[in-house]
Amino acid sequence: MSRDGARDTRQVSGVTTDRPQVKYPFEFDGRWVLRYHVPYTVEHDGRTHRVVATIFAEPSVHGRIQVNCEGLLIAEYDELVPGSRVEITGDVWRVTEVEYRTRVVLERGADDMKEETGAQAGE
Repeated sequence: MSRDGARDTRQVSGVTTDRPQVKYPFEFDGRWVLRYHVPYTVEHDGRTHRVVATIFAEPSVHGRIQVNCEGLLIAEYDELVPGSRVEITGDVWRVTEVEYRTRVVLERGADDMKEETGAQAGE
């Protein structure tokens, strides 16, 4: 790489944006695609939360979402299928898709969580 190329790289990597901090940086049009075993970081109430999705094939395709904060498991939602609801850092999401070893797709849900399918909150 030429010296000019190295300088250009440094300049590009130092660029900052004026975009405000968003709670769910991976959300697009009210949908959040959680990739299989990819940890997502969510900042909420001054703390860092990690969200990870796992997908299983047995007895039928279903997902699990785990939410950790400061190294502690604070919520786990198991046996997730389309239509299941989960709460992540105070926001309700509805599962719309579960693809084996690929992804769990969430979309913004209603604020009521009367039926927390598979929820085991640790708080």
